[in-house]
Amino acid sequence: MSKSFSLISNRRKDIVRWVALGVCLTGLVPVGLAYEHNASLVHFEEYSDNVIAQTQESGKPYFLLFSAEWCHWCHEFSQQTLTQKDVADYLNQHFTNVFIDVDIHDTTYVKYRALGVPFTVFLNPDGSLYYKYGGTLYGDDFLDVIKEVSASVGPGKTAFGIETRVVSYEPSPGLSIDNLLNFPVAFRRGVLDNFDSEEYGLGREQKSILPRTFLYLLESGTDDDQKEALGWLTKTMERAIETIYDPVEGGFFRYAETRDWRVPHYEKFSDLNAGTVLLLYRLNEIKPSPRFIEAADTTLRYLTSTLYDSDLGCFLNFQVADTNYYFFNEKRRKAVNPPKVMDKIFSDRLAATLNYLIEVNEYVNDAKLEEQIIRSLDFLEQMILQGQEIRRYFSAPEHLWYEPGGLSDYAHLVHLFIRAASHFENLHYADVASTVLHTSILKFYDKNNGVFVEPVVGSNGNVEYLMALNGLLAQAMIGLGDRLDEKGQSIIERVITYYSLMGEALEDRFWDAVDWHFTENYVVYLAAIDQFAATEFSSRD
Repeated sequence: MSKSFSLISNRRKDIVRWVALGVCLTGLVPVGLAYEHNASLVHFEEYSDNVIAQTQESGKPYFLLFSAEWCHWCHEFSQQTLTQKDVADYLNQHFTNVFIDVDIHDTTYVKYRALGVPFTVFLNPDGSLYYKYGGTLYGDDFLDVIKEVSASVGPGKTAFGIETRVVSYEPSPGLSIDNLLNFPVAFRRGVLDNFDSEEYGLGREQKSILPRTFLYLLESGTDDDQKEALGWLTKTMERAIETIYDPVEGGFFRYAETRDWRVPHYEKFSDLNAGTVLLLYRLNEIKPSPRFIEAADTTLRYLTSTLYDSDLGCFLNFQVADTNYYFFNEKRRKAVNPPKVMDKIFSDRLAATLNYLIEVNEYVNDAKLEEQIIRSLDFLEQMILQGQEIRRYFSAPEHLWYEPGGLSDYAHLVHLFIRAASHFENLHYADVASTVLHTSILKFYDKNNGVFVEPVVGSNGNVEYLMALNGLLAQAMIGLGDRLDEKGQSIIERVITYYSLMGEALEDRFWDAVDWHFTENYVVYLAAIDQFAATEFSSRD
């Protein structure tokens, strides 16, 4: 074993510790810039899909930094570590440095199987992966790592790093109704068995609200399944309100680092909060709780005020973290500036938020909320119908859309406009959905495999990520009903068939999961199964 390999391997525990302290868990047009790095002492290359190929003549290894504007620990790393002159000088001399904004380049984040932000990837000079880890390392610790990496890299070489689990998958050769019916059963049982009986929430490490997963548990399975889910989720949301909820302004924080929910990461996301509001209203409908109603109402007011831009006419995505502000009472908060609300609006995030809010308004029947939803739909529709293609994000200060949209943007938009067409009984929204779907098939559908594929990720990339996006598209296509032609109907069955054996990958996931957000990908596909079963199975009987 080489000295460098040993050093990095021995640092694994330290890096794990830093992960626990410093990771924020976790897409010709105008080219948008990442949120920061221009003023950095580190000389960063602007990321593009061919940046590695274009810079290999230097013969240097690569330092890829995945970061996000809303992430507190990303700013800590930039301000505390990358401002250290000896660190910056070493990186500039020995590495090609690439800054990657994970919200703009979400597919690259998926490609490298990053986990959380900040996330660091070191590549050999030939572009092959050498080492990667998640979290914040400070000063000398980080300097030691980059020196060892620089001394050890070489074509095809690797070092032991913190890896996300790679799900191995061979697609099903044909449609098996038994597999489809057993998959949701195995999923529900596995999730229910992994609730924390002492601190609640899923798993026994990081804790978070998982709106899709929790709603699915409430709405699927047997009466006994739903009763068990109700018990776990009631306790979980009571705990979440105690620990990761802002009682002054409303809104739930991104997640908690510890099993007991006591170390929040203070970012607020619109889609997470919209989904949580829906979950609370749904729980209250089943088992009335004034506490749940109060948290839901307060969070909805937060969404419709702080996270809504009345000038643009749409919801915003993120409010950044602030480790001091949320300890202040209402009076003290008025004397200081609140945490920044990001001025970039991402297509898939906005679509996911609106999907939840459409259902939320079925509970509250609020004319103001309905107007905000419709204006947000109009905002997206204008981009869809007037542009040459779907865009990744909108810059509010510049009033411009930037970057080509990826599969995630297309899938969420198709799903949203089908939902809107049904809810508002507006066929125009179905026309918009059909337009986006048509382009989705042209850009992303792999005829050989029978599924939609993000080119940067590939069909054998992050299987769970692709399963979720294919599930969204399948749901939307089923929702089109008679408007869908024979080709579209064939695509639905091929998508369902392709992922029908993913239930076999679940056992390992349940055994070793730390971050349980993977369940959010599964339930999208499981919902597609449920819709497919309701239409297809009956027609085959």
